[in-house]
Amino acid sequence: MPPRQRSPQKNSKTKPSPKSNNLANQSGEKSYPVWSISKHVILKLLKTVATVTLVFYVVIPVFVKTNPWIQNKVIFLNHLRWPPFIDYSEAEIIVQWPTRNFHITTDQNIKLGLWHILPESLRVLNLSPDSYEAQLTDSKPIILYLHGNSGSRAGWHRVGLYKVLAKMDFHVIAVDYRGYGDSSGSPSEDGVVADALFVYRWLRERQGRSPLYIWGHSLGTGVSTKLARIISRSGEAPDGVILESGFNNILDAAKYHPLASPFKMIPWFNWLFLDTITANDIHFQSDQSIADVTPPLLMLHAEDDVIVPFHLGVKLYEAAVTSRPDSFGAAQFVPFNASLGYGHKLIFMAPELPDIIRKFMTRCENKQN
Repeated sequence: MPPRQRSPQKNSKTKPSPKSNNLANQSGEKSYPVWSISKHVILKLLKTVATVTLVFYVVIPVFVKTNPWIQNKVIFLNHLRWPPFIDYSEAEIIVQWPTRNFHITTDQNIKLGLWHILPESLRVLNLSPDSYEAQLTDSKPIILYLHGNSGSRAGWHRVGLYKVLAKMDFHVIAVDYRGYGDSSGSPSEDGVVADALFVYRWLRERQGRSPLYIWGHSLGTGVSTKLARIISRSGEAPDGVILESGFNNILDAAKYHPLASPFKMIPWFNWLFLDTITANDIHFQSDQSIADVTPPLLMLHAEDDVIVPFHLGVKLYEAAVTSRPDSFGAAQFVPFNASLGYGHKLIFMAPELPDIIRKFMTRCENKQN
């Protein structure tokens, strides 16, 4: 018998077709297992987290501690200006109200930039800016406005308040401290208070029988309270002091500021950050200064203020109530519900604000009488 021919065995490994090879290689990329790609992404993510953590919790704290001067730049944000490139001489265009731009030079040779916003009743008279100063004796209330730590007197929310007050028939004098706006010099606690004191005394020389009030906002409440203590002690007290979005002292204000939140878990937070503020001779201890402020006080604060939290305003009010004798003007605290959304800057939008101010001024007049 002829030998049985063996049938050819089929190869168990199927050869890929040329077509499939082309499809697999046309991208020209190597393929990696899924687990390898995931591991690569996780390692990259961990590296990023480690870098951010190192910067936040090592580099920044060490930099601040070894360069305490940086805290002065953080407290006084005079170079953070919005809107930028302001021409302060165009005051009427910016405010959309009869406004005089002018400058005065202090006894420390600091040139300060100011605006004088006219009362409603003088708006229609088309007065020459050179005659504005003479109108300060017309018995209408004068508000010396001291702004917060950033921007300038041209800030949009500040302009909004000027117009509310001008429509109430008040004179408004808004000043930029040294280093702010178009004022010369560099800011410090003693410096900005000295500027406010100079402008206040400049106004007293020109007010005639017009009542004079100080209005401070945010950091400006620290300036206002310290100023009010000085002039109360010297017998030059204003008719009243209005503190909007105020705080008890600068250390608590810094501690509860949103920018401090990532660092408060550091065990040496006070030593790293707060001690460097006092090293710059910045204190703004309003809860201590307010004990010597003799005129009536009006405090305004929104419950949803995240820049200067509401409870710091309450602390300042409690300090005023507990530390000032009954012979001093009474302190009033007006909260604004969080649902209104006024936050740190928008209390000027409150429809009831003019009525609150008028009632306060009536109380101030009765106190003087």
